Amino acid sequence: MKTLSKSLSTLAALSLFAAAPVLADHHDGVEEAGDRWAGFRAGGNEPFWSLTIDDARFRFEHMGVFSAEAPRTGPGFTPNGTVFMSRSDEGERRDFIVLVEDRICSDSMSGLPFPKTVRVFVEGLHFAGCGGDTLSLLAGDEWRVTSLGGGTVPESAGQVLRFDARGSLSGSGGCNRFMTSYALDDGLGFGPVASTRRACINPEITRLEDALFATLGAVISFEISEDGVLTLFSENGPVLTAER
Repeated sequence: MKTLSKSLSTLAALSLFAAAPVLADHHDGVEEAGDRWAGFRAGGNEPFWSLTIDDARFRFEHMGVFSAEAPRTGPGFTPNGTVFMSRSDEGERRDFIVLVEDRICSDSMSGLPFPKTVRVFVEGLHFAGCGGDTLSLLAGDEWRVTSLGGGTVPESAGQVLRFDARGSLSGSGGCNRFMTSYALDDGLGFGPVASTRRACINPEITRLEDALFATLGAVISFEISEDGVLTLFSENGPVLTAER
């Protein structure tokens, strides 16, 4: 958190935003169908703060210190993401500015990655943290496993992972289809693996499949790099990488 002058200008905030590194620019200058910002949440640590956006308002809380609200305004777009500019409802009606970068952010306490890097300028103060839904980084298209236990997994091995939004992971170990559950709390964990029982002709595929199933049981966390590589970690370090 940094203290800003009472007369913080929009230009100053945008200058800070424009200087930040970029992962990708997903905006074409128009809103997508539906309200993709309603329900958006962000937060940060030390100081602890939270932001929620609903269909009409921005709601900010600096835990145990103050809270502030402002009317929700339409988004503007920059090369780095999205900016909302409003004014708080009460008191001196100071600037209330929310900057959302399309850049993966790692929570400073849990280590969980989030899809957005968020900065909020409110009550003359600057707060930085993460926002969006962690699950959105995992769910969707299949991930192709590229390494296990430090060894390369060739594309021909056919190992793929698919996370759904209901807490299930499915995929192929190279010979057999499998399914398990997963949970996102302070990290990432998988339940017992259930698979088909097809016999593999290739002993190397059998070895890799057994290694995959064993590896999933040891996972405690994950990260996604800015170039889109998924890495799963056990207590002893990285154990699997995958790409889309």
